[in-house]
Amino acid sequence: MARFGACPRYAGDLTPLEDRLDSWKEIAAYLGRGIRTVQRWEREEGLPVHRLAHEKRGSIYARREELAAWWESRRLTLTQPAADDTPAPPTPRLERVTMTSAMTTWPALSSDARLVAYVSDGGQDGTTPQIWVQQIGGASLRLTSGDVAYSHLSFSPDNTGVVFTGTSESGSNVYEVPALGGEPRLLQRDARNGTISADGRWLASVPPDGGGIRIADRRGGGFRRIASELVDVACAIWTPDSHGVLVHARPGPLLEPDWWVVPIDGNAPINTGIVRQFRQAGLTTIPTGAAWLGHSLIVSAARAPHGVSLYRQRVIPSSFQPTGEPEQLSAGSESAFLPSAARDRVAFLSNRADANLWSVGVDPGTGIARGPLRRLTRGPHPLGYLTATSDFRTLAYFSFRLGRAEIFLRDLQTGSERALAEVPAGENGYPAISPDGSVLAYGVRLPGGERAQRPIFLAGLRDGTVRTLGDDCGGRPREWIDERRLIIERFARLNSIARIDTDTGDQHDVLVSAERSIRNPRLSPDRWWIAFDASRPGEPSAVFVASFADDSVPESAWNLVERSASLPFWSADGRWLYFTPTGTNPLVRSAIRGRSFDTAAGLGDSRSIAVCTLNEIVIPAYLAGTAPLATPDQIILVLGDFRGDIWLLDLGVS
Repeated sequence: MARFGACPRYAGDLTPLEDRLDSWKEIAAYLGRGIRTVQRWEREEGLPVHRLAHEKRGSIYARREELAAWWESRRLTLTQPAADDTPAPPTPRLERVTMTSAMTTWPALSSDARLVAYVSDGGQDGTTPQIWVQQIGGASLRLTSGDVAYSHLSFSPDNTGVVFTGTSESGSNVYEVPALGGEPRLLQRDARNGTISADGRWLASVPPDGGGIRIADRRGGGFRRIASELVDVACAIWTPDSHGVLVHARPGPLLEPDWWVVPIDGNAPINTGIVRQFRQAGLTTIPTGAAWLGHSLIVSAARAPHGVSLYRQRVIPSSFQPTGEPEQLSAGSESAFLPSAARDRVAFLSNRADANLWSVGVDPGTGIARGPLRRLTRGPHPLGYLTATSDFRTLAYFSFRLGRAEIFLRDLQTGSERALAEVPAGENGYPAISPDGSVLAYGVRLPGGERAQRPIFLAGLRDGTVRTLGDDCGGRPREWIDERRLIIERFARLNSIARIDTDTGDQHDVLVSAERSIRNPRLSPDRWWIAFDASRPGEPSAVFVASFADDSVPESAWNLVERSASLPFWSADGRWLYFTPTGTNPLVRSAIRGRSFDTAAGLGDSRSIAVCTLNEIVIPAYLAGTAPLATPDQIILVLGDFRGDIWLLDLGVS
């Protein structure tokens, strides 16, 4: 039989198949643009795309010669730098990646969007969370086995390694572990938040003091610090072109934080203004993580009372300034945290985060908890800042239960409670009730410009009056010393503790450090001692106690109670000083320990005792104001089930 040359294959419209593109993906690849862009061109610019009426809805094709002619006719218009390449609204598709409902954090998506790494306890409560890697739709592989806190995961540019921060009592270091298993390798000592640029040349990390960022050449030669004027740097994310690093930081100790782009060539940092943009839209950004996706930044943000969702903010590539309004990407009752993005996909942590009040009985003689946990409130909304009268009759706290920050008063004998109605409607929080229950101090945060205003108000619970203690007290109330003086927690680069006279408004330092931030002050019942936790930037907190006096207490007079611990509080009689060990998951606390205390001599036995162990529900230490409170017969705690899973949001169109 004679052989003939190959004949061209034809589609139903007699177009050779080799000259036809049969999907949006093929059309986009042919034109060198994204799928949503070419769809918009077809809709608005007359891009010649044909539909097959006899097949399923959405079947399309295009002829190469027609696309080429259209491209030539529109070439000059399409190459203008105007914002004509703005993607059309996405039609996202959700996919659940992990199925363990474990204590899961720090998801990282590989550059090809095929692998996801994360930190998880694997559903085994009480165990140290480890680093896992999983192919999308496949099985998981554990990469680590150490007894340290793992955080801030990212993939190397070639996806062969997972970069992470390992934190212990000795500090934080940046490591890389092979993505298919092997021994971790040290990349940068005394650093955190490490990440490698897309071109593979640079390693960015945050120094221990949180001032600026370190840039290390991976070919050798040590590192250099840039943008040292930025403080409280919370994360480091490379821009897609590897020319800069996105950080969340303050431009000065007393100024408000925002997202900044730091050029690695030494030029001045660029304030994106994204935090300000979100505040104007009624949103509060979550500074723990962000991700680039094209010319957009993906962040988590909260809008009361709807919880935390993912949002996309488009930015102008040349200036990194926001353009347009924040666009919500996720919805539902669960919160979405820690986005990581690649190829139109966003991996994130989803959990319910249902903080509520619970209580457990306590033996006054031994100081140890006894009996089961008892639930006091219901709902998924954040709450905190527990404060009680000296007779332990009334508990005050704040919650978003009614759709905005409201203060609640609870009768601890009857269990009845009500929202505080004596104050003007608005976002009211951070309560501190006076010892006799006659006055409640509360604070608000008023954003404005580079520095937020933090006024404190005093509400008379018996006469219904409200007066302003100061238009900007620099902090928020924490606890009353007596019926006139109030302890406040002041905000700057390093938090400090002060007392304020509620008659005159005069402030005086109580606890100040040149190196440590001081938080969560709690006075002993007799007001002779003050317990608190303090930490240097980037290091685990430790609990201290000091004699309380009218003058500022120097650091030399601080007594260490426990390393790697926080959230101290006292027993009702002052005989026990309780605290929560940090453990290997810095976001939560799963135990309460205590040390005996002599109100005259101070700390007693050097050993601490186990007071309460928590399993499925834990203390959300990442939320401010979650220190427990003890009455004569119970410990009241903020607890929640914060187990969650990794989900994948596909913003592309197939």
